[in-house]
Amino acid sequence: MSNLLGLLRRGLNRPDKIPRYLWGLLVPSDRWGPEWRRRDDLVLFEPGGFAASARTRAEFASNLFHEVTGLWTICDDHLEETPTRSLEVGCGYGRLTPWIAMRSERHVAVEPDRRALERAVVQYGRTDGDPTGGTVTAGDVNVAFARGRAESLPVPDDAFDLVVTWTVLQHVPPERIGEAVSELRRVLAPGGLVVCCERVRPPADDHIWPRSLETYAELFEPLECVDDRRRSVEPTWSDAMSTDRPAERVLAFREG
Repeated sequence: MSNLLGLLRRGLNRPDKIPRYLWGLLVPSDRWGPEWRRRDDLVLFEPGGFAASARTRAEFASNLFHEVTGLWTICDDHLEETPTRSLEVGCGYGRLTPWIAMRSERHVAVEPDRRALERAVVQYGRTDGDPTGGTVTAGDVNVAFARGRAESLPVPDDAFDLVVTWTVLQHVPPERIGEAVSELRRVLAPGGLVVCCERVRPPADDHIWPRSLETYAELFEPLECVDDRRRSVEPTWSDAMSTDRPAERVLAFREG
């Protein structure tokens, strides 16, 4: 009942979403309106599908500010030195990419969606060969983009001091989540930090699988969960969403 009331509330707040919802009912296996689609067992988003709570550019900008602040804060609390190499899994069109790269000497951003990756390259620079060896200068930030999936990252073992996923693992289905987390552990350098912002409670649907804190702790073993905090959102977030607080938490894992 609470999910139904939340859906009704969201429809009243966002009537522009109703046609997308109806389209999703008609074609559930393909895409939910223009925001997301399923292809090759992947959940892929259109540019407007990222940070979907934002109704205006002002809200989008505020949402980005709160997310970046939350990410930087947890990194600053757990990293004594600037990471030599950082990895972003599921970078999309690069919404968070430069902000992560600003806190790293060299940043690699991986994304399975070719179209999203092409948009990222246009916005932030070009790759030239092996993303782990070459760098791309976007302003004062070194970024390399690579196409790849969370379950088979195109990077070597023990290569990154910081690994970030931001609302990515929640879109990996149960039969593949173990492989994805195993890959994050594989590429993490000794003493490195994994930061995840993922849904840990309902609501769920056919492209989001919430997992409890206990489940994530088990998946990341032998890494330990060293931090768990609320995801920061813009002040008007609850006006656009069906719940008053985010279902995601920001988690940090590292060797015990």
